[in-house]
Amino acid sequence: MSTLNFNKLAIFTLFLVFTITSCKNTKSEKSASNPTLKKQNILFISIDDFRPKISAYGETKMITPNIDKLASEGLQFNNAYTNIAVCGASRASIMTGIRPSEKRFNDFSSRASVDEPNAVSLNQIFKENGYETISYGKIYHHSDDFEEHWSEKDNGQIQSDFQDPISIERIKNAERGEYGKKQPTFEYPDVDDYAYNDGKITKNAIHKMNLLKEENKPFFMAVGYVSPHLPFIQPKKYWDLYDHDAIQLADNVYQPHNSPDIAIEAQHNSAEMRKNYLDIPSEGQLDDDLARNLIHGYYASVSYMDVLIGELVKGLDDLGLRENTTIILWSDHGYFLGEHGFWCKHSTFNEAVKIPFIISSPQYAKNKTTQSFTELVDVYPTLCDIANIKAPSYIHGKSLIPVLEDPSRILKKEVYTRYKQGEAIIDKDYSYTEFYEDEKYLGNMLYDNHKDSKQNTDISKLPNNDKLVEKYREKLKIMRTKVNKDAI
Repeated sequence: MSTLNFNKLAIFTLFLVFTITSCKNTKSEKSASNPTLKKQNILFISIDDFRPKISAYGETKMITPNIDKLASEGLQFNNAYTNIAVCGASRASIMTGIRPSEKRFNDFSSRASVDEPNAVSLNQIFKENGYETISYGKIYHHSDDFEEHWSEKDNGQIQSDFQDPISIERIKNAERGEYGKKQPTFEYPDVDDYAYNDGKITKNAIHKMNLLKEENKPFFMAVGYVSPHLPFIQPKKYWDLYDHDAIQLADNVYQPHNSPDIAIEAQHNSAEMRKNYLDIPSEGQLDDDLARNLIHGYYASVSYMDVLIGELVKGLDDLGLRENTTIILWSDHGYFLGEHGFWCKHSTFNEAVKIPFIISSPQYAKNKTTQSFTELVDVYPTLCDIANIKAPSYIHGKSLIPVLEDPSRILKKEVYTRYKQGEAIIDKDYSYTEFYEDEKYLGNMLYDNHKDSKQNTDISKLPNNDKLVEKYREKLKIMRTKVNKDAI
């Protein structure tokens, strides 16, 4: 072959390689920016007041086969925590990716659009990136919070849609509570699954999935179950799943030994239940019959919600959408069922702050668990990464993608949570809380997570723990400085 022909062949080969490479690069760039190409759907399942005491998490008191199955189809986070154990603040935080602080997101009445009006909400960022954003049920605590960024939404939470005529009559004749007439704490009439609003939103969500598939539209669908929030209301068949007499009561209905009184006062005497529900004493311990009825109602409400979630996920499967949909299941906080004499949440104790948290995504780990610590502020950047969306630079969480790729990886070794006067740092060894009001120190408490998982004995005052307390005090000081800064 002549030198001239060889050079022509070399030039042609280089041109061909350059063209192929350019095409590949162009295709890659389009995949990241072209809204007409297929996007990863998000099914965002919110559950209110749900403690992780289910089979997937190692306890068998509650019947939850569908959530257990979902855990086996994805990654279960065993050390997941809310950043604040009250619904309004917790939901404002997760939807903005910004931590609660002393002055921001600190109460049930908190609104994301009021406390952080310049934040780009999770529904906004997905809508601006070509997604249909759908909200059914309870997502924000206030249904009109950043509502302009939903493509479609319903009226939000319907918490007390009683179906039993006896319950309805009792409410008519009830005295007024904090927010309206007091209500029964539980009911279980013989009705079908769709009599209550949680059933209705499940049907609506599945119907909407059908429409979105027909229209070939990517979606961020948020489905928020009020169950198992008070009142514990569900069809009779779920109450009948449980043997009432076999239901165990909490065995630590006392204030933790050596703990400061502020730890109990901060719980406000289970005020949410005492002020708004019938048959609840205004103070003191509940008698065993009432406590057992409440626990039974909570369990039944969880099982009802579990069946609806199973139906929701099956609807996704039946439509062939699962292979391109990430499912995330989370709760805004946990719940007390008599532990330390508490009911409801509003605390930094484990029952209030530890939550179930599951991500099932087609390209990531399945049938795995992780011990990596996780906070709800991590949800925002994680979902953005899954959807190939650039998250705002100011958000406080970390993307969980490294853990989804390798569940053995420990992305975080500790989490920060708070409620009112209390702030806590929790890691695998200890849970440490300090109480302040108007910068005045009110007390602290320290629990050994290995020896005392029920947090029955505060060890912060033991002389040999001085250095340990100082270590966690410094951690809290650093975190307090961070969270009290303006987020944006």
